[in-house]
Amino acid sequence: MRIEHHPYRHVVFAGYSDSFNGRTVQPAAMMSYLEESAAGHCHSIGQDLFTLLEKGQGWVLTGGSMRMFRYPEYGESIVIETWISEWKGVTGIREYRISSQKGEVLGEAGGRWVYWDINHRKPLLIPGIFKKSWFINRDSPYRRMYPESATPVFPAALPGNIEESRINLRVHRGDVDLYGHLHNTCYMDWLMESVPDSLYRDSEPREMGIRFLGEALLGDEVTFTTQNALKGLIHEVKRFKDGKILARGFSEWVTKKGKLTA
Repeated sequence: MRIEHHPYRHVVFAGYSDSFNGRTVQPAAMMSYLEESAAGHCHSIGQDLFTLLEKGQGWVLTGGSMRMFRYPEYGESIVIETWISEWKGVTGIREYRISSQKGEVLGEAGGRWVYWDINHRKPLLIPGIFKKSWFINRDSPYRRMYPESATPVFPAALPGNIEESRINLRVHRGDVDLYGHLHNTCYMDWLMESVPDSLYRDSEPREMGIRFLGEALLGDEVTFTTQNALKGLIHEVKRFKDGKILARGFSEWVTKKGKLTA
């Protein structure tokens, strides 16, 4: 059995299709890079996602956050390091450090993952191979973001505030993941659709967080709402047919000169 002694390292090239707001990588693409590094981490110990799928098992993200100091630019090579900082019951906290090839720290992220019974849609005990093989480092960007709760905490809406924007979207075949529900990177992509045009055009999100509360399945219609908050924006995702809240999130935006715009 392979036992790690350092974080798993994943290198990715920022391509044209990942660009956003000029030459920089869009947030949904960054989320995809992080997820690819986690998938590679599974593969490195012989537990790739398709092997787990054959057993009816897999890892599901229940919530997470990303804080960017600088978005990578088109053509830049990015190094993503990932490790586990905590095991607790049926969950683990996965951490990420995003850097340039020269060692500049571009961002950090973290999230809580649950080991999942795909067929019965419920948590499972985490197999020992993950706990024995993966590198453990108590250094936790995720805990630094949420030292008390270890889960995303959202700012309060402005008193008397009305919804800033609302969009309805339907879950299509290309939007679902191996487990049959809306891929978490799609939530980020669709969140971008719900922000005001001026904000999207002139700014970029410095920090984002999301907590998943339910599943959106193929064919579901979902409603994204965005409101101004005391600091940044807050977002809510509901299933249209029954009003069930599927996710809550927040985003804090900066202009390209670093001035906070929302």
